[in-house]
Amino acid sequence: MQVHLETERLWLCAWEPDDLAAARPVFTDPDVMRYINGGKPRSDDEIRKSIARQQNHLRSLGFCLWKLIQKSDGRLIGDCGLQPLELDGVSEIEIGWRLAKEYWGRGFATDAALVALHHAVEYARLERVIAIAMPENRASLHIMEKLGMAYERASQKDGFDIVVYARHFAGAASKKI
Repeated sequence: MQVHLETERLWLCAWEPDDLAAARPVFTDPDVMRYINGGKPRSDDEIRKSIARQQNHLRSLGFCLWKLIQKSDGRLIGDCGLQPLELDGVSEIEIGWRLAKEYWGRGFATDAALVALHHAVEYARLERVIAIAMPENRASLHIMEKLGMAYERASQKDGFDIVVYARHFAGAASKKI
């Protein structure tokens, strides 16, 4: 396991093709997926494609949605990081997170998001990062606020109503992504 970033309790690591079995419980839990795609569990093929997409982002951009490994037991508990997102006809960089439900409410997503955001802004010299969530996802909205993000607008993504939060980084020299 190659660790790229870490917090006190987590390692943020690159995805490997053989992570499917460890990721399956997170990506197939309807409660975890409720605010991501309306609760529809991901198929093994969709999980494999997601892993491959994040591997490609890491190679080409230097950041991705990292897999989250809990240090205390080595368990994959979710993902967190940044990735490109096409929204309202504009290419953006989005920060996002997804955690197994037994880890909700314990600060894991916030800890991981802070270190992933810092890394991506420093590495890619981003001037702007967005986060999206369904308006009823109060926990994610709270994390966005903890990250210093502010409400920007309402929109739609994949047929779902969402809100868009953004954070601007003054003085960062933007790298074309």
